[in-house]
Amino acid sequence: MKNRRRVRLYGFITIAFLAFLGVLILGMSIFGIDLLGTNDGPIGRVDAPATPADSTDLQKAAQDEAAFVARARQAAAEQAAKQESEVRKQRAERRANEEEASPTPVVPPDTTMYLTIPKLGLYDIPVLEGTSEAVLSQGVGHMPGTGFPWMDGANTYIAGHRLGYPGTVSDHVFYSLPSLAVGDQLILEDSLGQKYTYQVSEILEVAPSDLSVTSPTGGDIVSLQTCIENYGDYWTEGPNWFARYIVRANRV
Repeated sequence: MKNRRRVRLYGFITIAFLAFLGVLILGMSIFGIDLLGTNDGPIGRVDAPATPADSTDLQKAAQDEAAFVARARQAAAEQAAKQESEVRKQRAERRANEEEASPTPVVPPDTTMYLTIPKLGLYDIPVLEGTSEAVLSQGVGHMPGTGFPWMDGANTYIAGHRLGYPGTVSDHVFYSLPSLAVGDQLILEDSLGQKYTYQVSEILEVAPSDLSVTSPTGGDIVSLQTCIENYGDYWTEGPNWFARYIVRANRV
């Protein structure tokens, strides 16, 4: 009798244990605990791989950025081209204005010119070819062998008396030449009416034998020469005239 009760008790305990074990396994599987090692891992949230829609969005964003950069570069290039075109236009207009203001002079049929120095009150003084007394008595003379204003790089060399001859154009024609200063203006006009404007740039005093002052200087200049009694002596009226007083002016 005792043995039967013992067997029944053991059977009940076994059944209860198995039931408990089954419930335990079922509960652990629900909460992601794999006692048997049959699952790959705990049950939980797993991030899904990127869908084709996500990849398309990234590709579209990259394309939009590339298009924006391309448009920016194109706009910058167009702006630079516009600025360069404007600069070229301004340069062309400036050259045209300069050519209009200073057209290439026509070579006149003769070498007669007329000298105007507003500061000295001299207007349209004849400039004749040569430096003989016959020429100088009629005005001032252009030294033969020197340039003319219609020639590039010319040193147009003109000489005139300090006292001259009373009753003629030469009378005291260059007497006030030492009164000129740097920046003063003088004008030459040729026989065709073409005018050449100069500004005083340099004052020289040289010996009568120094002919280097008649040579070209590399620029378009005019040189006006008269006599002075001595170096630094501008107002003694002779009679020795030991020095030459020269006013140089650059073409403007």
